[in-house]
Amino acid sequence: MTKDVKKEQIELLRFERKLVGLAAVLAAAGPTVASAAEKTGGDASLGAYREISDALVKLADATTAAHQAVEAAATQAGVDFMQANGLPKAPPAAEVVRSLLGIG
Repeated sequence: MTKDVKKEQIELLRFERKLVGLAAVLAAAGPTVASAAEKTGGDASLGAYREISDALVKLADATTAAHQAVEAAATQAGVDFMQANGLPKAPPAAEVVRSLLGIG
């Protein structure tokens, strides 16, 4: 499970790096889009720009949720491991599990 969690985290970090790069390119294109819309009198390009921006924000939110899910899976794996080794059956506090797993 530990290797799977690490792989998930690495893939999420790679995806985030690409997402941030794309957001930077989009931000740099913003003034050009605004200028083109002003010159042509069309709001279609601004609308598309906003839609893409909104989509990037949603992707960033989904990536954050994925990080939280991976962390929860790692925490549960620690609880399962401790229970399998005869430790108390009641789940320990999240802080204890995180401490034992070296998370957070």
